[in-house]
Amino acid sequence: MKLYINGVSNISPQPTFDNSLFLEEAKEYTTNKMYVLNPDYSKFFDAVSIRRMSRLVKFGSAAGLQALKDAGIKVPGAISTGTGYGLIEVSQKFLTSVIESNETIVSPTAFIQSTHNTISSNIALLCGCHAHNNTFSHKGFSFESALTDALLLAEENMDNILVGAYDEVSDYRYDFMKYMGELRTEPCNNLDWRNNNRNGIIFGEGAAFFVLSKHKTENTYGIFIGNKTFYKPDSRDEIKNHILSFLKDNNLNLSDIDIVITGICGDKQIDESKIELNKNFFSEQTIVAYKHLCGEYMTSSAFAFWLASKIMQTRQTPDVVILENRKRKPKNILLYNSHKVNHSLMLFKAC
Repeated sequence: MKLYINGVSNISPQPTFDNSLFLEEAKEYTTNKMYVLNPDYSKFFDAVSIRRMSRLVKFGSAAGLQALKDAGIKVPGAISTGTGYGLIEVSQKFLTSVIESNETIVSPTAFIQSTHNTISSNIALLCGCHAHNNTFSHKGFSFESALTDALLLAEENMDNILVGAYDEVSDYRYDFMKYMGELRTEPCNNLDWRNNNRNGIIFGEGAAFFVLSKHKTENTYGIFIGNKTFYKPDSRDEIKNHILSFLKDNNLNLSDIDIVITGICGDKQIDESKIELNKNFFSEQTIVAYKHLCGEYMTSSAFAFWLASKIMQTRQTPDVVILENRKRKPKNILLYNSHKVNHSLMLFKAC
């Protein structure tokens, strides 16, 4: 079941919210965490709502509403989202307030907004969607699970499905990752992405949403063919076999792939297998990277989904993302991403 990408929206550490722009100027960061660039939320919510919403609820909900607007859809047929840690910052604030108040009366606002499905529910309330509404929290498979859900819904004749993912940089998670030595030492530069001879990642966040439909429109960006996930491969050969099997299931050979979007994150140990694949396995394809723009987080593959959509729409690949340019036209695009032991593949085709 192929689905047309008819609407997109992306709020990230880069100027990606304006769909008329496509990474003309990448924002540089010299720290090991990157926060989203906030749009004008008054275009989406009233002043009272803005004050009450947490940071993630605001940029996640705005991204979903903007994707619907981009597709010209007022009410989606269904909503399916993915998140790694959900609203962990709000949850932490609520638990802290409970402790500080000696478990007496506290404001319920943080608790109400602390559930993982707050954003998908908020979007549904704002646009009047009373249909299917799911949120998946499957670590590095969260966005991929939402996409699988959308494909299954399409098989049941559901249309105009709003699919998205969101995660945030929380102080609690940042401190933990820093303690565990998972982050790059500061100062560091996110645009120094060709240098993989360092340890640690740059922590990121973002929210990206898409309207997927069984029908092509004048606004269609491209076609989402399907996705596949696999867990903790034993070797690079197993990764290659998963890729070849996925392509075969979709009647493609490796030589048919024009662009590979790779999930290299800048950590020399994590990226070792991907670098080898890019050099020896994807030797004919243009190689594109993206995590230097948005950082590493559990649902960063949603940023890559947006990148693939824009490449198909514009027929252009910005220089800031090109790792190896073999001058292939963007007809078939393969995304290979991983977050720790969770590996995923996505396949796109230009219209």
